[in-house]
Amino acid sequence: MIEDPKTAKYVLELFLNINGQMDQSVVTVAKETSAEECKAYKRGVGYVMYEVFEKIIVPICKRHPSLKPPGLEL
Repeated sequence: MIEDPKTAKYVLELFLNINGQMDQSVVTVAKETSAEECKAYKRGVGYVMYEVFEKIIVPICKRHPSLKPPGLEL
């Protein structure tokens, strides 16, 4: 996907951070909304996180295995 290792590392770290922020947003939404709202929100965030993982994170880690974070299952 991204040939340059430096750019790949930047993008990978950026999207891992974004995924972490989305995950944290679910915690906040769960505290502040109804169960129904939270369920819908979690479904939407889950979809986005899956797409980011499959379309960005996995291809970068496959192209640059040394950048794969420990414990990340591909």
